[in-house]
Amino acid sequence: MKNLLSLTELLIIVCVAVLIVAPGYVNNILDINNIKYGFWACQRPLTKKWGSGQIFNKLTELMGKPDVAFGKTDNIPDDIFYVDKNNDYDWAKLPFKDNQFEFGYWDPPYDHLYKKEGMEIWRCCKKLAILHTYIWPRAWLNNSIRLAMIATTFGPMKQIRCLQIFEKHET
Repeated sequence: MKNLLSLTELLIIVCVAVLIVAPGYVNNILDINNIKYGFWACQRPLTKKWGSGQIFNKLTELMGKPDVAFGKTDNIPDDIFYVDKNNDYDWAKLPFKDNQFEFGYWDPPYDHLYKKEGMEIWRCCKKLAILHTYIWPRAWLNNSIRLAMIATTFGPMKQIRCLQIFEKHET
């Protein structure tokens, strides 16, 4: 019985096999109905605080470079403007205009959803990438369309996160 796969392991193998042979699957990204789906296995971050530069680099390659980061992790490039408690910003009450930023990146702590903060960050961005352990509902982000959902791992015994990318739908 030791050699039998669990149902979860079998499901993962089948999903990976389907993704690998599926038409349109390029660089671990599958495009279905204009939404990008994928899986990024990243190395465990060896950082002072938290974060993985691999995610930011892969995001930049896939969707372009964000012009603002909400939260300053160890691997966010120094030339990116960041909004954090360390530089006297409160995510729940931001002093920026609506849609001031073209593309934001947000990797909040995973202790809860930060719904209020996320809605305020969304107000300031035309496009937003959220890395979290929960899937964010579009209903929380006014006029949003989902562009991508990419599962990410950071080594063994770590939670799987989902990089979700949203853009404002022009009305």
